[in-house]
Amino acid sequence: MEWSRIKTIILMILAVTNVSLLGFLVQRELQAQNARQEARQNSIQFLENNGVTVEDETVPEEMTLLPQTVEWDREQEREAAAVLLGGEVQEQAWSDEIYRYYNETGSIQFHRDGTFQGEFVEGAFQLEGQDAAAYSLQILEILGIQGESLSVQADGGEEAAVTVVCRQLWNQVPVFNHLITLTFREDSLSAVAGRRLTGEPALDTGQKPISIPTALFQFYHGMVALGDVCSRIESITPGYVTSAGTGPSALTPVWYIATDTRNYRLDTLTGELSRAEESGA
Repeated sequence: MEWSRIKTIILMILAVTNVSLLGFLVQRELQAQNARQEARQNSIQFLENNGVTVEDETVPEEMTLLPQTVEWDREQEREAAAVLLGGEVQEQAWSDEIYRYYNETGSIQFHRDGTFQGEFVEGAFQLEGQDAAAYSLQILEILGIQGESLSVQADGGEEAAVTVVCRQLWNQVPVFNHLITLTFREDSLSAVAGRRLTGEPALDTGQKPISIPTALFQFYHGMVALGDVCSRIESITPGYVTSAGTGPSALTPVWYIATDTRNYRLDTLTGELSRAEESGA
């Protein structure tokens, strides 16, 4: 038999083998998807059987958020302070973990644990008819913080103070314990304070999220362990919380679960449930 014919037969055999293997892999993936979907539906039914209603579309289809770590970026802070305050700034180191930047416009101080606060001279940042919430997000953007506005509260006193509460977003995902308050007096920004995260993230490959069914089971059993009750899950919002420390900041993925009685935070790495204090709106 000619070599060309033998070669053609071998290629045909390899092609058939590859197609068969691909079909097997596709079938196995479909079976795995069906098994995951069935487990998800069973966990929703488990909640229903225990008196907790939740709509199918309320429950995430998969765990998309992974744990990350972020190194403290002091250079970014210095540059942000210079842009915000305008021009040259003086630097004052209170310690290896606290740095203050200031000039005639005001001052802003950053801490290694992510907290920061700033005070500004009257008239340096005038609203000039702008919406306070939108203007606050502009200030945060200058500081390298992507944010969303949660609330605006006006004080009708003599100083006509307006308080805007924002929350940091990390790649469009809320960081639930990173709330930032901006205070305006007489239509001028007077102070900002809160917690922020800056720097380059790195995935923490040493930890993996639990499954969707496990998360729902852990929610119910955690709620019972806390002595709480609810009859309906209103919403589930995936996001992050951070831990403070001397090393890199850890971004832990969580679910913010709003129910008809109170709100909770579920650690999607450990399944631990706790009552939530911050807003998940």
